[in-house]
Amino acid sequence: MAQNDKVKIIFVCTGNTCRSPMAEFLFKAYLKERKRAGDFTVTSAGLEAGKGDVMTRQADEALTALGVKHTPDRKARVFTVQMSLENDLIIGMTDEHAMRCDSDNAVSFRELIGSQIADPYGRSTQVYLDCASQMSEAFDAILALADKKLLEKRAQDD
Repeated sequence: MAQNDKVKIIFVCTGNTCRSPMAEFLFKAYLKERKRAGDFTVTSAGLEAGKGDVMTRQADEALTALGVKHTPDRKARVFTVQMSLENDLIIGMTDEHAMRCDSDNAVSFRELIGSQIADPYGRSTQVYLDCASQMSEAFDAILALADKKLLEKRAQDD
């Protein structure tokens, strides 16, 4: 499958050091378990990310505790207009995040599971684990949306 045939998914939060990178790595693991990783490109960014910031210690500890492969020293990325245009599916942690992405392809966790993902920054590793569990509840719905986008892309190619 060509790179442009893949559905591009991006998770968005504020700083790209807690929620969105956790969601990125958790969703990649979810896709790998289902042998679906080849259909999608999954990334993350923050609306107000600081250049050079890395994942919080608690986010790293939570992903490690869950056995999720990740890169703790990955650099935070600022969400850009270009990302808004090139991603097929934008998942905001909150309604505000989704709205600020200014894209018809943006949805929030509240739209998927009925609740927003609260910012765990500065809280315990357990709060991050709870956050990861809450995010995971939306993964079946995210995959369903992504599959719909995948079918649309393939129909355009035919």
